[in-house]
Amino acid sequence: MMLTSAIFKPGKCMRGLLKMQHPARRVLLAVGAVGVFYLITSAILGLTGAVPTAPVFFGMDVDNYYFWQMIFVLPMLLATWLVSAGVIRVLERREKDGPGFGGTAALAGVALSSALFLAWIPSAVEAAFMAFGMGQSEWVGLLSNPGPWQTAYLVLYAVAAALALRNFMLTARILKKKPGAGAILAGIAAAAVAIGVFIAFVR
Repeated sequence: MMLTSAIFKPGKCMRGLLKMQHPARRVLLAVGAVGVFYLITSAILGLTGAVPTAPVFFGMDVDNYYFWQMIFVLPMLLATWLVSAGVIRVLERREKDGPGFGGTAALAGVALSSALFLAWIPSAVEAAFMAFGMGQSEWVGLLSNPGPWQTAYLVLYAVAAALALRNFMLTARILKKKPGAGAILAGIAAAAVAIGVFIAFVR
């Protein structure tokens, strides 16, 4: 499965994709699958009356937040994928015999889907607990008090951000035959876009 390879063997997965025809089509399934995971958990959280535990920006209504996230999260993640690929494409000097935008998008999709899957786990756990009857106050209590739950929650997001940074830098390096500072900066910029969108909109 493409998503499994993206999570556990990103470098091998990326290099393999560059040898295929239409690699972006294959990665679309991985990015789309993660988007569906977010869609499902958003629906569960919305139906169980959950509200975001993290701050909400741009004046959005917390009471209906998960309803709107359910609708927009999949297209937003797909757009983030393409924009992050575009950032790498723009910031890296294109080599004559290098991969086209499809190849760049394929590798960026591997980088994004693996990080997004890891960042999805806390919301999946919350959705499962809420579906089985946990109240919002109980969930907030678990995360508010220092302890294993709060630590695991914060560590998962930190690792997901680090994974996004590492994998986007790996993407840029693989795309360049002679990687250097430009590839590193392109990877950092693409990761910043993905992480920024997640922080701004996904709860």
